[in-house]
Parts: sequence; C-alpha cells; structure tokens
Amino acid sequence: MDVWFDSGSSWAGVVEQTEGLSLPADLYLEGSDQHRGWFQSSLLTCVAATGQAPYKSVLTHGFVLDDKGYKMSKSLGNVVDPRDVIEGGKDQKKQPGLGADVLRLWVSSVDYTSDVLIGGFIISQIADAYRKLRGTLRFLVGNLHDFNPETDAVPYDQLPLTDRYILGCLSDLTADVKVAYESYQFFKVYQSMTKFAVTDLSNFYLDAAKDRLYIQGRDSLERRSCQTVMKAVLEAMAVIISPLTPHMAEDVWQALPYTHPAGSIFQAGWFQPEAAWGELPQAERDSVAALLVVRDLANKTCEAARRDSLIGANLDAEVVVHAEDPRLAAALAPFLAPNSNSVDQLKFALIVSEARLVDSASEASGAAFSLSEQLEGFEGAVTVGVGKAPGTKCTRCWNYSTLVGSDPEHPELCERCSPVIQAMGLPSPLAAAATPAAQ
Repeated sequence: MDVWFDSGSSWAGVVEQTEGLSLPADLYLEGSDQHRGWFQSSLLTCVAATGQAPYKSVLTHGFVLDDKGYKMSKSLGNVVDPRDVIEGGKDQKKQPGLGADVLRLWVSSVDYTSDVLIGGFIISQIADAYRKLRGTLRFLVGNLHDFNPETDAVPYDQLPLTDRYILGCLSDLTADVKVAYESYQFFKVYQSMTKFAVTDLSNFYLDAAKDRLYIQGRDSLERRSCQTVMKAVLEAMAVIISPLTPHMAEDVWQALPYTHPAGSIFQAGWFQPEAAWGELPQAERDSVAALLVVRDLANKTCEAARRDSLIGANLDAEVVVHAEDPRLAAALAPFLAPNSNSVDQLKFALIVSEARLVDSASEASGAAFSLSEQLEGFEGAVTVGVGKAPGTKCTRCWNYSTLVGSDPEHPELCERCSPVIQAMGLPSPLAAAATPAAQ
C-alpha cells in the first residue's frame, strides 16, 4: 500500500473511530515538508470519501537546528537530546537536568514558522528566564500569606492609581495572550508574559511595593490594596503559563495561601479580568507612563551619584526634578503632594527618601549631582538632581525624615513607623531598657 495513502487515510482510523472525536479535526500539524505529503494526501482521500476536508486548519513548523544553524547529525556530534535537557546528561555537574518546563518554555519562546535553533547557551538563557519567572511567582505567593480575599480585598474604586494601572496592564496582557493562544503564536505569549513579569512587575510595581508590604500596618489600606492586586496578578499569571509550564503553574496553584474553588489550575478555566480594569482613563495611563520615564532617569542619576560616593542606597537620596515640557509636569501632578495619597507619591515610586518637582532648572542642576536628558515623547530637557536626603535615618524603614524622634517613646523611628509599632503593641526600646531583667 502506498505510504502516503496509508497515512493520508488516518482520519478514518483515528478521528472517526475514536470516541469524542469527529470530522473535521481541529488541527493538523507537521513540518513544512508535508504540504505535498501528509496534508495533501489527507485532503485528497477525505474529500474523495466524504466531500469535506479532514481538518479545520493546518499548522506547519520549521526544523530544529543546532545553535550554529546546522542540521543535527550524530556524526557531527551536535544532536540535542530532549531527555538530556530534562533529566541531565551523563555528567550531572556539567549538564544538570532542567526539567520538562524549561524545555517547554524554549519551545514556546521560538517562532516555529521558520527553522529554530537550540543548544547549551540557548537553553541556559531559557533556564534563567524560567528562574526569574518562578522567583516572581514565589514573591507573590509569599506576600499573600496573611491575605483572605473574602475579608481583606479592597474594592477597585478605592485602589490607588499605581494599583489600578497594573490591573490595566494585566487586563491588556490577558487579552493579548488569549489572541496569541487562539492563533497558536506561543512565542507572543512568552514575549508578552516575560515583558509583563520583568518590566511591569519586577522592575517597577513589586520593587516599589516592598515599602508598603513590609513597612505599613498589617491591615492598612496601603498593604491590603497591594495584596488585592497581587492576588489577581498571581492567579492570572498561573493560568497564562499553564499550557507552557504546567508543572510550575500547578505548583503555584497548590501553594495558594487561601481557599480557591478550583482544586487544580487545569480546572480553573481562563482568567477573566474585571471590565473596569481595562477602562483606566488615558490621562491616568499617561501619568504613570510619565512617572516611569522620569523614574528611569532618576535611577540613572542615583547610580551615577553612587559611583561618586555621594550616596549609598537610593534611600539616602533626595531627588529634585525639573521638566521643561509642561505636559510632563502636569502628568506627574497625581504623584505630588498634596494631590497624592499615601501610595501614589513620587518618592515611593522612585524609592528615595524625598522627591519633589521644581519650577527652575537651575534648582535641579544645582544639586550635588545632576543629569539632563530629553525624554522620548516630551519636548525640552528633563533635569534630575540628587543630593543627600535631609533628616535622620529611621532604623525600621531606612527612610530619612526630619521627624525621626518626634515620638519620644520611639526616638529612632519616623512618623510612619512609630504608629505601626504602637498598633502592634510592641514596647518602646526606652521602656524595655528601663524594665529590670527577669531573675
């Protein structure tokens, strides 16, 4: 029997004879060499016998080559065995096992419509991306340890702008990856997920959120609002990555520190963001976008000041910003006192002890260290000056404040930390020192 007729009639032996399946199949997938092979023979036999195609759609992929672009061959010694990637090679020290999720993540990261490359260096890069993603998920799980969604969740309209912005980004992400999944463009899922996890979460939101997660009171609005967002982000990310890295996704789901009606990530269904998340006004999106470009320049300036030994950590600094473009100054208004709340403040976003916007470029450039640049999307220069923050360093939050010691019971704490410690019922160090030690 002709081999192409044999394989081309597999729809009759597989699809029609398997319970739960029916013609046409949703998808036929094979290498690009099968356009005149299996795809063609399947189409001819099924149309001849049933009058319809055996598939709704066809997906073709390229070939897997080594990291130099050569065809794999035993004689060349460049064959990459998937089992070695998953379980490790003969020398586990030189080639440790990375698990099935890393290999699956590599598959999702490449554009399979053309030939793809794989090798030790490429796999190591994917393993690094996997570890960073896993680290982000662990951070989210760990900081939800005392969060009960039924009693602690904060309504959307009470969330600070920074929180609502991240939920807007999450809404955009879920919409984008859903479209990518439906069109089998897994590399777009990988790219979108990685960008969100690294750029939006790790580099911005979670970095700035550590202050209120660790410093604010346990049940404060600032902390609970952040946890409300983190819960949504965690569940959405777990669902999004589940087709790519199912073991890690299930690990996350089983580690949720609160009760969820779905016992497994694969019973949870697709994550559905609330409609309001995607309706953040453009003016508020523009405000956060302006904040982010200023934040990048402020970080660059602080790093340069640190190299000159002007400051140590960023919390040692006071940052002064001047923008020639009035649109940029107006966009930053929600993050400036007295307009800002206790979360949406410029100093918390920049992770410095003090930050302010000034009307004079000379005032910003007159700081101990300054940089001026023209930022994309805005006219004129933006000048960021960095100097030593005024006041005394709080021993709890490490922020500098002129009000450290204003509470005589806690002379080493700032105006934010003292009420938190009192609410926790902890004795002041002065009272503890005056109490005789138990015999």
